[in-house]
Amino acid sequence: MPPRRKPNSITRLAVLAATLVVASPGAGQNNDTPAAPTERREASLVLADGRQLVGTLVLTDEDGVVIEISGIETRYTHDQVREVIVLPPIRERYRRHRELIADDDIDQLLTLVEWAKSRELFGLALIELQGIRARDADNVRAKELVREIEALMKLRDLRVAGSDDPNTDTERGPRPEITPLSPDQINLLKVYELDLTDPPPLRVTRDTIDRFIEQYGDHELMPQSDEGRAAMRRWRPERILDRMFRVRARDLYGEVTVDGEPEAFKRFREDVHAEWLSRSCATNACHGGAEAGRFWLKSDRRNSEPTVYTNFLILERFRLDDGQPLIDYTNPSESPLLQLALDPRRSSRPHPEVAIGNTRFRPAIDSRDDARFRRAVEWINSMYRPRPEYPVTFTPPVPPGEEGRLIIDDGPVER
Repeated sequence: MPPRRKPNSITRLAVLAATLVVASPGAGQNNDTPAAPTERREASLVLADGRQLVGTLVLTDEDGVVIEISGIETRYTHDQVREVIVLPPIRERYRRHRELIADDDIDQLLTLVEWAKSRELFGLALIELQGIRARDADNVRAKELVREIEALMKLRDLRVAGSDDPNTDTERGPRPEITPLSPDQINLLKVYELDLTDPPPLRVTRDTIDRFIEQYGDHELMPQSDEGRAAMRRWRPERILDRMFRVRARDLYGEVTVDGEPEAFKRFREDVHAEWLSRSCATNACHGGAEAGRFWLKSDRRNSEPTVYTNFLILERFRLDDGQPLIDYTNPSESPLLQLALDPRRSSRPHPEVAIGNTRFRPAIDSRDDARFRRAVEWINSMYRPRPEYPVTFTPPVPPGEEGRLIIDDGPVER
């Protein structure tokens, strides 16, 4: 047998490149940051014969490169590979693509949805489709894609749960029904979390401004002259809301309409809810099913706005048996929400070992080095401080025998 050929300098460089993030330069980006060890990344392989393949990079070793395309893993030796280029993380590439597309460019948005669908970014794809259908309710392809993606998500849940039906199971029973937050309640949550230095589009009606002046006109922070009040009626909506916050005109907060989404909630929706909470924690085999204990998450229409914001409020208000909240805003990385989602071997608060039918607990996050863990910490850090207690009446269902153990606090609001 002839001796194994050593890789030449080109292939050695290619293998080295496969361990690095290779991204086009951008302002404020560090393109030399190593990929998190738990992330599998897409890569482009340029073969010796000139062909170019794009798939998921499985591994690189002394024998060559293994890449997965359409679920099939294939090994290529060093002699067969001219270059390996590891692409930026899929979600980062999605955001870059999205920034280049106008909100009314339906054709390009549908192309982006197809791209996201092929990479199993189902949550982001459905969110994009909601925007498309808001502009073009009769778009046939958008309707088809919604059905296709929802079907793919159900199939994925079946693979995770090991069940024959995503909604019912002879051992688990039906999923609990959770009444979602109303549009007005969702809007109010958005108002409380706004960063007024960079707000999404807001609307305040003239009637609301008039009532604001009438009810709070004597406050020292309100204009006292007729000229000043006339000028106030021409203020931009974010300035009106800032004055409402300063005056504590809480009865009027809900009359400010938020047409977009605060950055903090955008992070929660994309980096937590769509990334792992709805895919791991809110499935029928976990906290979305009848055997979830007293902690239930809404699991139907999982990427719709009512489900996302309802699940956020459940997380926000839930208390463990020792009274500790799931989200620790003073030390986000130690939040029980994140520690319980971690691999128990790496957690300071391991998830209890549970088994439902043939399904055992699977961690949603592998380690603190996992990009999902880092993004979740960034989301918690982005929430408004000091934390408000939203004046929203909401009581999720509680299993029989668990009444009184779910703490709901509608205390005073700081903002």
